[in-house]
Amino acid sequence: MPTSTPAAGAWPAPRHARKMLALAGCVQSALAPDINAAAARVLDRIGISLLEAKGAGCCGALRYHLTYQDDGLGDMRALIDRWWPTIERGGVEAIVMTASGCGVVVKEYAHLLGHDPAYAGKAVKISAMTRDISEVIDTEYARLESLPVKKGGRIAFHPPCTLQHGRTSKA
Repeated sequence: MPTSTPAAGAWPAPRHARKMLALAGCVQSALAPDINAAAARVLDRIGISLLEAKGAGCCGALRYHLTYQDDGLGDMRALIDRWWPTIERGGVEAIVMTASGCGVVVKEYAHLLGHDPAYAGKAVKISAMTRDISEVIDTEYARLESLPVKKGGRIAFHPPCTLQHGRTSKA
C-alpha cells in the first residue's frame, strides 16, 4: 500500500543578521521533506536564518559515486553556479548540510574541481564554507545554554559514517 510523503513543517522567515545557506536540491527533500525545515527552525532559535538558493540541484554525490564522474562533476558545477550569487552578495557565513553524504562531497569540491580553472577557486571557497548541521550546533553550544530550554533533557547524537570517515577520493 503506497504511503504519502509528509509535508514539510513551517520554515521560519529570514529575520536574523546571521545567515547560512542550505542544500535544497538533495534527494533527501523527496524522502524526508521536513529535514531542512527542522534545521531552519533549530537555527532560527539560536539566531541564524537558513536560506535555500532557488533552483539549486543535486550536489553530484549520487552520480559521482555511481561511476558517472563526469555527470557528477557537472552537477557540482551547476550547484556552485546556483549558490555563487548568494555567496558573492555576502552575509552568508556557511553552507549547512543536513545530509552527511552530500556534506562530505561538497567539502571535497576543492579537490574534485581543483583541475577546472573556471571552478577551482569557487570550489575552494565552497568547501571551506561547508558545515554539517551538527558542526554548526556544536560551535553554537555555548549560546544554546542561554536559551530557555527544558532542564534535565538529553540530546543523543549518532554520527554517520560519512562524518566519521568520509572522503570521496584519495588526496
